Amino acid sequence: MIKNEIIKLLKGRKNLLAFSYGSDSTALFYILMDLKIEFDLVFINYKTRKNSDIEELEAKNLAKNFGKKIFIQNAPCFKNNFEKKARDFRYAFFEELCHKEKYENLILAHQLNDLFEWFLMQFSKGAGLAELIGMKESLKCKTFTLVRPLLFVSKDEILSFLKERGLKYFNDESNEDEKYFRNFIRKHFARTFVSKFPKGVKKSFKYLNKDLKNLLGDESEILEFGGIFICKKHESLVSKAVKKMGFVMSEAQRKEALKGDCVISGKVGVVYVKDDLENEKALIFNYELCEKLPKSFKEKCRRAKIPKLIRAYLHNHHLEPEDLNHLILKFFGKKDE
Repeated sequence: MIKNEIIKLLKGRKNLLAFSYGSDSTALFYILMDLKIEFDLVFINYKTRKNSDIEELEAKNLAKNFGKKIFIQNAPCFKNNFEKKARDFRYAFFEELCHKEKYENLILAHQLNDLFEWFLMQFSKGAGLAELIGMKESLKCKTFTLVRPLLFVSKDEILSFLKERGLKYFNDESNEDEKYFRNFIRKHFARTFVSKFPKGVKKSFKYLNKDLKNLLGDESEILEFGGIFICKKHESLVSKAVKKMGFVMSEAQRKEALKGDCVISGKVGVVYVKDDLENEKALIFNYELCEKLPKSFKEKCRRAKIPKLIRAYLHNHHLEPEDLNHLILKFFGKKDE
């Protein structure tokens, strides 16, 4: 069920599984156990449902029964835009935890239906190739690798696995609430389509990923450094990175962002730098001002060839220009010396 290259990525490493006790993460828990892959658990309690505390208690019991360490975090109350705020909260906690506890891999239970739902959601809004297939089986982050072992496994396959093994899991009733766009897409389009054409959907995503790599080479990813997103200068990638900042650009703004250094709606800065191979990279960040930059800092920025629009952000967040420059060169093809 899990690809050999993913197994090799996880074997012998320090792994953390994002666990909810839903069908997907429960199936993944037992699959990893079968493969004798070591891992600990992290559980986020949003306290939005009757079963939230019960699921937390059961997750603790499961961890205890199998000798697993578990980290529990309660989320604050999000009054609006719940999906985005909840996602931002959990990923921030995951990143903090991986850094603190030295986890090498963060394992997520996203599966084929999630991948197709994302595709349809982006397709409905108008998106490019990089945005349509945003989920990856493995993705290098700043201090860990994000791994999705079930990304090409359908929901039906997961449910069959759980049923055959007689394994307990919890259903999240909020997944049926159509006020959330993802649930609407799932109930009316994705669930039935993937159930009818699972092989075709898997093949299509494999071809799309291959096409994206051919289009962008090995630079189809978006890196993150101190709240700055870094990617190749490509419309879909820049748009995707800006969206990570919580802002969806119009068609006119997408064109503006590709012309050169700019600020979108006074909120999101976009600047461009060149690597050693003279290829342009986009830096996307929250646009900020600083009353007066120290001369020594401005000189550091000048030497590192850092654009003026982003200098205040670097200074305000205590980020070194040399570190940013080094990251760009390291990950985007520095010439052999």
